[in-house]
Amino acid sequence: MPDGAPGRLRALAGVSVTVLVLGLVITALLVWVTADNYRHSEHRLLVLQTQLTADAIAAADPLYVEDHLGGAASLAAATNGDVSVFKKAMSSSVTAKGPFVTASLWRVTGGTPSLVTVVGSGSLLAPARAAALVRRAETSTTFLVTELSGPRSLRIGYAAPASGPDGTFIALAEQPLPVSRRISVPPGSPLAQLNLAVYLGRSQTAAALLETDSTVPLPLQGTAAYTSTIPFGDTTLTITTSPRSPLTGPIPQVLPWAIAAGGVLMTLLAALATERLIRRRDAAARLTEQVTDLYMEQRSMAETLQHALLPQTIPAIAGLQIAVRYRAAAERADIGGDWYDVVPLDENRFVFVVGDVSGHDIRAAALMASLNYACRAYALEDHPPAVILNRLHRMLDLARDGHLATVLCGLAEVRAHRVTLVSAGHPPPLVAGDGGVWYPHVNPAAPIGIPERGAPEPAIVTIPAQGLLIAYTDGLIERRNEPLDAGMKRLADAATRQASSLDDLLDGVITELTGDEPSDDVALIGLKWLT
Repeated sequence: MPDGAPGRLRALAGVSVTVLVLGLVITALLVWVTADNYRHSEHRLLVLQTQLTADAIAAADPLYVEDHLGGAASLAAATNGDVSVFKKAMSSSVTAKGPFVTASLWRVTGGTPSLVTVVGSGSLLAPARAAALVRRAETSTTFLVTELSGPRSLRIGYAAPASGPDGTFIALAEQPLPVSRRISVPPGSPLAQLNLAVYLGRSQTAAALLETDSTVPLPLQGTAAYTSTIPFGDTTLTITTSPRSPLTGPIPQVLPWAIAAGGVLMTLLAALATERLIRRRDAAARLTEQVTDLYMEQRSMAETLQHALLPQTIPAIAGLQIAVRYRAAAERADIGGDWYDVVPLDENRFVFVVGDVSGHDIRAAALMASLNYACRAYALEDHPPAVILNRLHRMLDLARDGHLATVLCGLAEVRAHRVTLVSAGHPPPLVAGDGGVWYPHVNPAAPIGIPERGAPEPAIVTIPAQGLLIAYTDGLIERRNEPLDAGMKRLADAATRQASSLDDLLDGVITELTGDEPSDDVALIGLKWLT
């Protein structure tokens, strides 16, 4: 053996041990990082799918109950329990394929409930229980939810209250559930990889279970399960999920073990891990795009629903040109509470309303719909604007409902060029004509929902020949850290711009004052006298 050979062997052995130790350390680190990344990816995807499911339920079920059942109750309250109005309002919901199998209208007088009418098949609610539910609903600020069971059926019961000038009315409805509480999920659904259980309330007990597609025993527990809750009337829905199979696919699940077994192929495994990381990055990018698409879809649904709650057509009034606009806030996916309406009374007179319910949520939209329908009903009864606003004050209470509303109501007499205006905390309209632009003085009363002293004070405005009136919500002129006078000045300047039509003028006003992305919802009405 040549001189120095044992030293070189010892050096080679030392390098081998160093490489072996370093390889084992790197392998162990890669195994830990990959396993941890897999667990976090699984958890993030589970959380995302659960939250998307919860958001879909929250954007559909409560809104449907508030819109259809609550809207029917509001119409009944506004028409003193007119049976035909209630049945017509519920006709699209209580059908063989509709969400409700039965519905009933109750009147509460002096704390005593009485049945007004029934739509659909028989109810699972015993009369005494129905009366107790009606009494609870009378003082509730939202719809009530209860579970009902019969010999061969299972249902969810809802109770939606509405107060009107003639008393309090409660609408009850029942929605069928699978008797076995089991549902089937299509193979292509995003939920096909999940065990899903939905409970009424926060308790995850067999008695509270509404429906499930789980293939494992309930309740779903452990670190692999995730729970989300959403408001649902006077209670909550608890949604619990767990994965049936790896959400990121089988390869990430076995990758840590493959790395551990192939530690001797460190370079190859490192390249493979890099490739997997790139794929995960691309998957995350695709997931981000999907989330963005879902956000835009949710925003589109909110805008569609908002437009559906607004009048679909504007009546033609002789001697007058009418144009309306609604723009949703650019950075919000929630539905808002801005609205407008035009209600013709005869060939010469009509009532117009512009209002804004505070907040951006389903409750604000439901209140907006109730106020809008009530305004229309009171206007058709030929009540003057001051009476309409006085009656609206009975429908909303800030302490009880958590919302308030500003409303501008006007009665226009076309041939007389005269408009009677009443305001509940709303900005004054703009009037243009005879070469000038001004804001008529309208002494505002307190917003709807705030107790006030005294009645609203009507203001009579004479519109010049071929004059223009623009009524709007504060999203058009209001800016942070800026007085309203500045926004009103911009509106006055924009209203004097030359335009080929009233529609083009309103489009130009919105673009000039809010740009392409309004920071708040905007609703406005333009009235142009032709003579």
